[in-house]
Order: sequence, then structure tokens, then C-alpha cells
Amino acid sequence: MTRYTSRSVILHWLSGGLLIFLLMTGTFVLSNMPNTVEKLGSLKIHMILGIIATLLSLIRIWVIVRAPKPEALSMSPFRAMMMKANHIAIYGVIIAIGVSGFVLAQSASLGQIIFFGLEKELYGSFKDFGVGIVHGFLTKVLLFLIVMHVAGVVSYAIKSKNNIIKRMWF
Repeated sequence: MTRYTSRSVILHWLSGGLLIFLLMTGTFVLSNMPNTVEKLGSLKIHMILGIIATLLSLIRIWVIVRAPKPEALSMSPFRAMMMKANHIAIYGVIIAIGVSGFVLAQSASLGQIIFFGLEKELYGSFKDFGVGIVHGFLTKVLLFLIVMHVAGVVSYAIKSKNNIIKRMWF
């Protein structure tokens, strides 16, 4: 088999697109908005999509473990180790971001405010919570890991003159 299963491909691109959307909007939109009532709608969308992205990633891990693997790529043992480490780190960081987002939402009563109408003033900054700082830091780590993932794919394709993208496409 030279490519991943259709289920793996769908989960890869769906979760990848969702993660990029969450990273970009969280970093460049939400983090710059003051914590006022006007922010609640955007936070609600971010929280729902964050839950979906975390669940999709857990499903991806389950599918990866159970699905047949495509044939191994021809590469040095070091590069193969780095590729595997990058993938494991990406999944670990995604789950950690999901957990830290959930803990932050609980700590700041966001779930109760957004989904259940609790009338409580929002905290001035989510960075008042240690987990808020961790959540923001982990998103930068994930962005770095994704850039390294893409750079690895591109550099492998150039070096091997092989269209590796075909492995993760229909």
C-alpha cells in the first residue's frame, strides 16, 4: 500500500485545517480582544471547535494505531526517528492544549458563563491563570511542530524527488 486509508486522509486534513484555524484565530484575534461581553461569541466558537479538534485528534490516534500502514519511506534512520518524534509531539501537544483549554475554561467559569448564562464578570486576562499561560505557550509549540512537519514533507519531496503528498491524499 502506497498511501494512507481514506479515513486517515479525511481525519488528517479535517483536523489539520481546524487546528490551523484555531491557532490563527486564537493567536491573532482572541488574544488581542479585551475580555468583554463582545468576546463571548468568539470564545464559544473557539471552545466548541477546540473540543472537536481534541476529539478528532484522539480519533486520529485510534485510527493510526488500528489502520494498515503504507510502505515505509526510504530515509535515514535519524530522519525516520525525527519524523516519528514530530508526529508523537504533535499529538501530545494537541491533547495538552485541549486539556489546558478545558482547565482554563473551568477555572475562569467560561463554560458556565457561555453555555449556561451564568452572570459573572469575565476575568481581565486569562493569563492571570497559570494554565492560561501554558495554553498560550503550547499553541506556539504546536505551530512550530506543524511548521517542522511541513518543512520535513517539503524537504523529503525535494530530496527524494517523490511526491510524498500523494500518501496523504485521495
